[in-house]
Amino acid sequence: MKKMIRMEKVGKFFGKLEVLKDINFEVNSGEVVCVIGPSGSGKTTLIRCLNHLERITSGKVYIDDELVDERIKGKDQLKISQQKVSEICTRLGMVFQRFNLFPHLTVIQNVMEAPIIVKKTPKAEALEEAMELLRKVGLEDKKDEYPSRLSGGQQQRVAIARALAMKPEIMLFDEPTSALDPELVGEVLEVMKALAKEGMTMIVVTHEMGFAKEVGSRVVFMDQGSIIEEGLPAEIFSAPKHERTKAFLNKIL
Repeated sequence: MKKMIRMEKVGKFFGKLEVLKDINFEVNSGEVVCVIGPSGSGKTTLIRCLNHLERITSGKVYIDDELVDERIKGKDQLKISQQKVSEICTRLGMVFQRFNLFPHLTVIQNVMEAPIIVKKTPKAEALEEAMELLRKVGLEDKKDEYPSRLSGGQQQRVAIARALAMKPEIMLFDEPTSALDPELVGEVLEVMKALAKEGMTMIVVTHEMGFAKEVGSRVVFMDQGSIIEEGLPAEIFSAPKHERTKAFLNKIL
């Protein structure tokens, strides 16, 4: 299977705080990899390092077999331009905990904005594609509303449509339901399940263990900046090998 993501011996420091330790991580095309673990374990930093929202301190990061970050003790070893890196990173779509919609733009404008500005998509084409994406996430009727008039679940579904508008090959989700009221979680997870069924490659940082069990092709457990254990959902949830994984799952399940 084609490797879409590869991290080799990745380390990340914030000042003197080591938040990622010698991370080796791969994601194949079509996989849904769910990253679980306690708060502060490095899960969010892991995916932020993939799309250059954070620069690694050491190691290598590949997207679709192209090297997009290489550092040794914080010193850049990368031979390609920042413009080329940015171009490669558009293959990744990202959905954050806190929606991050533009409050002054309507729903449809939020979804159209990046294709028009970044990809120079003609406005009529961007509009047609945005409407199709809003239908996909069940929000076609909200196209002219502003984000402030939507529920949290609706805002997050718009955020997913906005990320998909750039036609990414890989979707990154950073705890996409953690800011939602419990009754709104399901509507967002349903959209994510539909994407997984279509074969979208996904990395999902999540506390939703039911989603990880049902939809994940692989589960990665992190603690204190390290990948402690990874495997099939059935293996991780039914028979974890590492004591730290067992302790974490016993607390939350």
